[in-house]
Amino acid sequence: MIQTLVTLLIVLAAAGYSVWKLAPASLRHKLAAQSGTLARATGASERTARRIEIKAMDAAANASSCGGGCGPCKGCATGQDKDDGASA
Repeated sequence: MIQTLVTLLIVLAAAGYSVWKLAPASLRHKLAAQSGTLARATGASERTARRIEIKAMDAAANASSCGGGCGPCKGCATGQDKDDGASA
């Protein structure tokens, strides 16, 4: 029984991580902004809820996904910055 519960928690955590990484940036930002509210609703202290919210916002900002605001610069594909002097 315990093994089944542990396995279920691992699978749910992996699925949640996959959904977070593959979600559009706008959805990640909205969910990150609501994470503090959710933590407060579950009984977390104000300090803990704020830390969760800050970490979620950082994770949402740092998670990259292709196709978001990319322009014709091909910076993501070549590993270069957008404004490195190679403008057309």
